[in-house]
Amino acid sequence: MAFRGKNAVVTGGAGGIGLQVARQLLVAGVAKLAIIDIQDNLEEFVKLRAAHPTQSVMIIKMDVANKKGVEATYEEIKKTFGNIDIVVNVAGIFNDKDVQRTLLVNLGGIINSTLSALQYMSKENGGNGGLVLNMSSVVGLDPMFIIPVYGATKAGIINFTRCLGNDKFYQRSGIKFATVCPGATMTDMFTNFTEKIIFPETSDETYKILDRLSKQSATDVARCMLNVLEKEKNGAVYVIEGKRIIPLEIKPLWTGKEPAV
Repeated sequence: MAFRGKNAVVTGGAGGIGLQVARQLLVAGVAKLAIIDIQDNLEEFVKLRAAHPTQSVMIIKMDVANKKGVEATYEEIKKTFGNIDIVVNVAGIFNDKDVQRTLLVNLGGIINSTLSALQYMSKENGGNGGLVLNMSSVVGLDPMFIIPVYGATKAGIINFTRCLGNDKFYQRSGIKFATVCPGATMTDMFTNFTEKIIFPETSDETYKILDRLSKQSATDVARCMLNVLEKEKNGAVYVIEGKRIIPLEIKPLWTGKEPAV
């Protein structure tokens, strides 16, 4: 995918990995960029616009868990941009103690944003097609006992995105889908980590696990995510670890499924 002249949307773009993805997309030459986030980060938004004065940067404060709000947001983006080519869904939280909020933001938010975007990106509805990249996590692939709720939402993102990354759907819509699963990354997720786990008795073990993890920067992850966008491989799932993208071959386990399903 060539980014120059394209229009992109990033959810969770006010900080962390999402903000770095937004920066990388602007550096790569997207013409128009919309950032959707419930958080404010005025200082960084001013810097983005100052660094890229010829490119349009649209900031929309919205909770991705708000389905109707997200739908209205994409309608506004469509009217302002004319078309949407790229969507990168990064928005997410970590707080296993708040089960409902974690489900609504992490999995519900990805679904809300993706399905809202499809209405305007699909060739069946007059769109140009494009690419949707959803961010999951390595804990959506391999269970980690200290964060079962967070891990469940990330596993759901992988399956949701793979379902849509079907060649038959692509032939109709012109939209490709991919999933990235970063390993441990230095973001606000690790702030007060043990206060947000549902089994406080595992705090000592949790600290040992966190200390052993090899952590990467949000900038490194964002660069890898742009590399995934460039590959445009429909239905692909990648691990991001140590500044590298590692494609996964996920083999079918359900042998009774019809090939056409």
